[in-house]
Amino acid sequence: MKNSWLAINGTSNIFAFKLYHGGEKLLGKRIITTVTQNHNKLYLSENQLSIDVKNFTSDNRMALRDFLKLIKSDAFPTLDVQLNYIETVPGVEKEIYSKGKAFLSITITGVTKPYNILVSSSRHGEYISVDGSKKINIRDFGLEPPVEMFGLIKVSEWITINFHMVCKLTFSKETQSIVTQLM
Repeated sequence: MKNSWLAINGTSNIFAFKLYHGGEKLLGKRIITTVTQNHNKLYLSENQLSIDVKNFTSDNRMALRDFLKLIKSDAFPTLDVQLNYIETVPGVEKEIYSKGKAFLSITITGVTKPYNILVSSSRHGEYISVDGSKKINIRDFGLEPPVEMFGLIKVSEWITINFHMVCKLTFSKETQSIVTQLM
């Protein structure tokens, strides 16, 4: 089972680019959280993820440099995601594969916006993976799409964020709850 990762995909009038953040650097440390359920909503005790933006990589060094400049990485070194809750489809908790909707807040350059993202999950023994994708407009965060080389290269205001999160599940007899460890 591979580690968690996050990718940001974008385009310009000339090329497409992908910024990737994965493995150990995505999390910085292992996150252990307790999951509680209220009806069809799942809540996590540790629901904040701060992603160090300078750990993104890309085959397109110019796109990476421009991305870090756009989001003012020196002043705002993290992209923050707060998972408010996950709404599950009723009756599929025991299934190997399921779908739901994650309600979260994303903070870029100090601006926070709420989103809901369709997610799918699959269980592999004691591991569960959660995948999702969301197209967002960078103008929502007060960011202006870059224009380079005297207007010859124009970056689209739309980006797509894709993610794959892997968690190890264990049952805590002490708290009578499911404990997840983000990998």
